[in-house]
Amino acid sequence: MSLLKKTKTYQIFCSLACFVTSLSSQAQVYLNQQLETGAETYIRDQIKFKVGTRIEINALPLDTRLKSRKCASPLLFSSNATPPFNRQVTVRIKCEDLASWTQFVHVRIEELFPVIVTTQNINKGELITAESITTEFKPKHFVRASNLDTEENLIGSRSKRVIRNGASIGLHHICMVCKGDNVTIYAKTRTLTIKTTGIALQDGNIGEQIRVKNQKSGKTISARVKDIESVEVNI
Repeated sequence: MSLLKKTKTYQIFCSLACFVTSLSSQAQVYLNQQLETGAETYIRDQIKFKVGTRIEINALPLDTRLKSRKCASPLLFSSNATPPFNRQVTVRIKCEDLASWTQFVHVRIEELFPVIVTTQNINKGELITAESITTEFKPKHFVRASNLDTEENLIGSRSKRVIRNGASIGLHHICMVCKGDNVTIYAKTRTLTIKTTGIALQDGNIGEQIRVKNQKSGKTISARVKDIESVEVNI
């Protein structure tokens, strides 16, 4: 090879080396935690949140032997999965500079639902108060259909059994009208409502039909539980 060709080849090599060095010096360094956070953000931006629920999104930690990655161009995030996602999704992070690398991050998604739980032990027959309950968010697979999610109609009811501290409360745990309770009976017609008193002959919760004895007439009627210690019957 002639000296001229060698010189030109060397110049091209030096130029390319300088270019690569320049890109390398301009490249941004991404730590594992930044890649994990980026994957979480990518998933979060695609999820439609349901009213009254919460979503927990957590990336599984990357291999600690890989301390960091460099990239001179913006990172590209993608996934083969589409919403609604399963409980675990794989996110692909790609760098398209000269180094050209790809990193996969596994992301766990947990949908949380509100559940009423006790803040203390509640004994059988004990009145449920605002101080004895609170709302917690639990994963969907831990929530039963019978679990209550609002405190509004729960306060003032009574426990039908012992409920331990921290337990979720369901309708089977309580009675809004309990057997033997003095209740208000609302008898409704198209034009008026008559109010009288009675004694509950069965336990019941809102919407349930129970037997009630009218204290004035002595008759036993079937009435629908309206609220705490109140029932209604259509005439």
